Amino acid sequence: MTASAPSTNGPAHDPATPPVTAATRRRSMLASAVGNGLEWFDWNIYVVFTPFLTAALFASEDPASSLLQVLAIFGVGFVFRPVGGVLAGYLADRHGRRTVMIATMLTMSAASLLIALTPSFTTAGVWASVMLLVARLVQGLAHGAESTAGYAYIAEIAPAARRGFFSSTLSTGVLVGSMLASALGWGLTAALPAEAMAEWGWRVPFLLGAALSVVVMFLRRRMMESEAVAHIAASDDAPATPEVRRGVFWSGFRIFWFVAAISVVFYTWLTSASTLAQTQHGMDASAAFRSSLVAQAVCVCLMPVAGIVSDRIGRKPVTLTFALGFVVLSFPLMGMISAEPWTLLVAQTVALVFVAMGNSMYSALLSEQLPTRYRARTIGIANSLSVAIFGGTALYLNQWLHGMGMQWAFTLYFVLVCLAAAVAVWFMPERKGVELHAV
Repeated sequence: MTASAPSTNGPAHDPATPPVTAATRRRSMLASAVGNGLEWFDWNIYVVFTPFLTAALFASEDPASSLLQVLAIFGVGFVFRPVGGVLAGYLADRHGRRTVMIATMLTMSAASLLIALTPSFTTAGVWASVMLLVARLVQGLAHGAESTAGYAYIAEIAPAARRGFFSSTLSTGVLVGSMLASALGWGLTAALPAEAMAEWGWRVPFLLGAALSVVVMFLRRRMMESEAVAHIAASDDAPATPEVRRGVFWSGFRIFWFVAAISVVFYTWLTSASTLAQTQHGMDASAAFRSSLVAQAVCVCLMPVAGIVSDRIGRKPVTLTFALGFVVLSFPLMGMISAEPWTLLVAQTVALVFVAMGNSMYSALLSEQLPTRYRARTIGIANSLSVAIFGGTALYLNQWLHGMGMQWAFTLYFVLVCLAAAVAVWFMPERKGVELHAV
């Protein structure tokens, strides 16, 4: 039998351990991307089906108040993301990325099933809202854990020269999960009468998400473990020097601001654009879902291209284009959307071209900033806190300011966050092609 090529990342294999083949890496990459996409599907169907959750699980006397309550619970779910991120970072650095990534699938499945089985407000009263809150908190815990372990894992199993492309598969999975959520929203609203959607149709995607999570959990059992885990176990456990601690802190600080822009952009333009077009501009639900789906398909096609480009010219040029693009174009794009479906299609497609640039090498950029020993836990803290603060409040802040006739204020806030991210990226070291164990 012909021996496989040795790993390009981390320390050499133990002679007793079979070497990792290219096929094993590809299979693990696919299982990671599919699972991450399903996590985002479970997470984002809450946003896509917000109007139906509002009607089913909250009092109907004040629709605007009910909508804000649902969006507030969406934000509360982000509170547990840092908890999941910190816990997953600790466990992933000590017991392996793969173990954490299997556990997240089971946790997310249970939360989605709970939402699907939650009785309506007319049946259970306020307990319906409480059950939704509990389920969303559990989803937040699982989502924070998945992001932390997954971002480190996909970068660590990738060949150094193709890390941007490998990372783009994880980001593509995120977009595909969001696309499936939008597609399901479009399909169900087009196929079912409004009465059926209000009574039981909105439960279908949550049941589907719960079932698929169990399937992916078994797929992930065949993934390879990140070789960085062996490197951590073999490394010196002596306390870090003050210089190393300062370096890790400032790397985490820059990651925090980069993730802030990614989060605000993601939850404004990718997951909730169709919902905001319906609630703020009166766009037909089916047409809004259809327009959003086309825009997301364009982004999926561009994602691996942007990852490959980042492997060629570096992470910083591509990422700076993402951040500065939104600084320049946010006001024109947000001002374009009206009740006409074509306006959402054009504005969201342009926005998602820039999203592809920022998201494609997301995992690679974060992982390349941190030493292996501190990678998962620092990503867990910086990423989860930033997503909770900026992503968790984006929808609520957008809806609240729109209701006050101050949509311009949200757009200005959006621009300032992207500008801060551009500054953070400017000060990041460029490490494309560098072996992660050498960081």
